Order: sequence, then C-alpha cells, then structure tokens
Amino acid sequence: MKTWALIVDTWREALARCTLLGFMAVSSLFLLILTFALNLDIVDGALAAGTLFGKSFDLPGKSPAIDTVVATGQSVFAGILYVLGVFLAVFATGSQVPNLQRRGTVDLYVTRPIGRTHLLLGRFLGAATLVSANLLFLCGGVFVIISLKTHVWNPRFLAASGLILAVFLSYLGFMYLVGVLTSSTSLSIMLPYALYLFSVPLAAHKRLAAAMDSRLAANVLHALYWVFPKTAEIGRDLTGYVLGKTTLAIVPFATTLAFGVICLAGAVVAFNRKNF
Repeated sequence: MKTWALIVDTWREALARCTLLGFMAVSSLFLLILTFALNLDIVDGALAAGTLFGKSFDLPGKSPAIDTVVATGQSVFAGILYVLGVFLAVFATGSQVPNLQRRGTVDLYVTRPIGRTHLLLGRFLGAATLVSANLLFLCGGVFVIISLKTHVWNPRFLAASGLILAVFLSYLGFMYLVGVLTSSTSLSIMLPYALYLFSVPLAAHKRLAAAMDSRLAANVLHALYWVFPKTAEIGRDLTGYVLGKTTLAIVPFATTLAFGVICLAGAVVAFNRKNF
C-alpha cells in the first residue's frame, strides 16, 4: 500500500507540474504529424508510390515489398524514438528527487512510518511507470499508425520500445544519484543529457585509444567505455533488431543496466545518510 501511495504521489506531482501533460502533448503532436504526413499506395503487396510531408518517395527499379518498406521505416522511427523518448523522459522526471528533498516536502515524508530506502525506490518505481505509460503511448501510436496504413504488423518495433525504456531506467538511476547529491533540477537534467552524448563517441574507444600517445590516457578511455552506458551500440542493435537483421548484444546492454543499478544503489546510500 505504501509503495502504491508513492507511485500515485509521483503521478500527482507530474500532473501538478504539467510535465506529464507536456510529454503527452509532444508525443501527440508527433503522432498527429505522422498520421497526416505519411501516405502510401500499396499494390499487390508492394509499394507503388508514397509521400512523406508532401514529397514523393524515389522508387528506382522494381517496387519493393511492403514488408521491407515497413521494417526499414520502423527502424528509422525506432532510432528517432530512441533519442526523442529518452530525452523527453529525462526532462519529465529530472525534478523528482530535487523536489522530494525540498524543505517541507521531505519533512512530510520522513515523519511517516516509511524507510528512506523504500521512499526513494518507491519514487523510482513511480517514475518508471510514468515513463512506461508515455513510451507505450508514443511507440504504440507509431506502431498502430504505420500498421493500419500498411496492414503489416511488425512486433519487433513494439519490443524495441521495451529496450528504450530499459536504457532510460539506467539513466534514471544516474539522475537519482545526481539529484540526491546536488538537489539541483538543472544538473539532474543536464548531466544525463551530457552523459548520453558523451557515450556516443566512446563506441570508437579502440580507434581513439590507438591514436593516443599516452598509454595512461588510452587506459582511461577504455575504462570510461566500460563504465558508462553503451548508447551508440544499443541504438545500432535497436534499429538492426527492428529490421530483423540482428539481435541485441548482451554485453553493452548488461553493462548499461549495471551502470544504472550501481548509480541507484549509490543514491539510496547517499539519501539514507543525508540530514533532513
């Protein structure tokens, strides 16, 4: 019951601060644009013609099978949603821990018969359910729109939304650690964005390390690669999986989740040691 109350409080806070409505508004606008911008003409299971934002597709040679077109298009949208979904989710949940630690709010919580670990993890679960609902709306909406227009149902695209959620939860653990340590909403939002972007070039850590003169610098670069989330590799596997050409590599995914778990554990320890 206490956990459910914390989840409800998280949703109420998101509604009161309009972050939930903002997330839904951006997602709805994206889906609305997609609905009216994408038009396809399918003949005998092949794409005969199509327009996107009023511009015709260039279809040289034989018309491609609609299954191939759908998988290719959904892989592109999966890549877009991978970035858009994580960025929107970070923005929507970045203020939760700093707001929780404000005078008055935290005093109300700590006087209740609930442990600090339970309190923080309950809020984490509330944020996870909040983002899950929004990602399901966004990714599920894209899936339904494309499927209804083409009559091709590719369940791998929906599975990819679960992967996007898992990556976000890793970043959410990092956000909670930053929020507990700094009580700053700005840093709780900016640092995950910076980490997301910084982790992309680390995918080429071997080539970058080979170009360095210092052995120490090369080792530091390799260490950063293994510590931080594998944003680029997971994004590559995500689009390849939607296309049906590859499967998810376990090591990048596992180390990314481990990063989030360790950060969340650090946030719990720091939160329990804070004086309120």
